[in-house]
Amino acid sequence: MRTLKKSLSDLKVVIMAGGKGSRLSPMKPVIEVCGKPMILWVYEFSKQFSDRIFIATVKDHPALPKLKEIISTNNIIFTEGKGYEFDVIEAVKKVGLPCLVFPSDTPFIPKGAVEKLINECETSICTLLSKGDFIGISLWNSLDTSSFSSVNTDYEIVNVNTNKDLLKINEKCSEGFIWGKE
Repeated sequence: MRTLKKSLSDLKVVIMAGGKGSRLSPMKPVIEVCGKPMILWVYEFSKQFSDRIFIATVKDHPALPKLKEIISTNNIIFTEGKGYEFDVIEAVKKVGLPCLVFPSDTPFIPKGAVEKLINECETSICTLLSKGDFIGISLWNSLDTSSFSSVNTDYEIVNVNTNKDLLKINEKCSEGFIWGKE
């Protein structure tokens, strides 16, 4: 099992949950995956890295009432909804550095993948790639966007964007597959 080489005692986590969900549903963060809301999987996973976890969304997001039921309202921050990249920067500025960012639609993240991101990140901002694919997970050590790199992992991280993705992931759960186990 991989262990963290770096100490990030002041680490915060932001879970992005303010997107339009145009390929699946605006309610995407709270859609049930394997028996519980998708965002709850990410929230519970995040507790392994920090006790300061924030949900970033927009004030008029249709899932907001349900998000408030699931997550303490003290932990919800609002962004302007200008797009994922802009909203990530806005959220990170609000909560402070260092900061791990997770999208709410990646319910099963292997711990080893995030540990690799933290251990191998040598720049201001590092994004995690799953088998070469962008998945929206990043580590922010500073706001210097000119100092950026990617860390690739061979772990498969499923990003639930379509009904097909949702059916696939729920089917795997019903077969007894345990996501995120290394």
